[in-house]
Amino acid sequence: MNQININELVSKILIPTNKNPLVNKAVDYITQLFPSAEYYIVGVVDLSAESTLLYSSYSAEYLDVLEKLEEEAITELEELLKKKNVKIKEKLIKRGSPVKVILEYSKFRNINLIVLQTSTKIGAEQVVLGHTAKSIIIRSKIPTLLITPQSNNRIPIKTIVNPSSGSKYSFRASILSINFAKIFDASVKTLLFSKNVNEKVMESLVEYAKSVNVKYEIDRINLENEKLVESLIEETDKNDIMIASRGRKSLSYKFRYFSPELALGSLEREVISMSKCPIILINE
Repeated sequence: MNQININELVSKILIPTNKNPLVNKAVDYITQLFPSAEYYIVGVVDLSAESTLLYSSYSAEYLDVLEKLEEEAITELEELLKKKNVKIKEKLIKRGSPVKVILEYSKFRNINLIVLQTSTKIGAEQVVLGHTAKSIIIRSKIPTLLITPQSNNRIPIKTIVNPSSGSKYSFRASILSINFAKIFDASVKTLLFSKNVNEKVMESLVEYAKSVNVKYEIDRINLENEKLVESLIEETDKNDIMIASRGRKSLSYKFRYFSPELALGSLEREVISMSKCPIILINE
């Protein structure tokens, strides 16, 4: 039987700094899942093109203020991680485009997982995915973990739901689901949302799950069902974590099977905003 080492699967975790109130929730969850991992903290003073258009000229004093805010955020995050007795490998502040800095740093340090949080709009019960987080998800070749205000963050992980088109492009997410299940002694349910399933891909997943002794189930969903989005949200309430492919073309590409609305780029509105469990998205 194949052996899967948790330290090889997720050994280096990056948490970008922000003032999001969900950071406590995210730290509590990720450190329970991976207490032996190395943790990296990065704060970025935003000098991206969008920011320079908004603030036509940065004074040295203003940049110092921004850097001080990042230093405070790093200190707060560092203290949270220290309370969990995990290893903080590195912490640093950089100036530039947050997305570019985070992705380049992740590649340089061979990061396995990037932890992101959504946020709630003030005065409304609506969850939003910020520009930086959305851009990281779209461009990152590294899996991203999303923590939302409504996610239950149940520990230990016992059930994993894996939405899939059944194509070779969803293969990595399904394999990751099975590997997580092996490590956490959990089961996997793959939800197939496609009329054109690559049966060889599915057979290989079944065989792989058997080889690592993971309970694996495939549930073929009727695409004509008008309540596909509701069904998916129900699955996030029943399961402890969702692992899915981000897709090839856009944030919502792989979720186009759930609903025509999701094909228009409303993944964050329809799925992330209502998910009852954390979500791991991987690029292809």
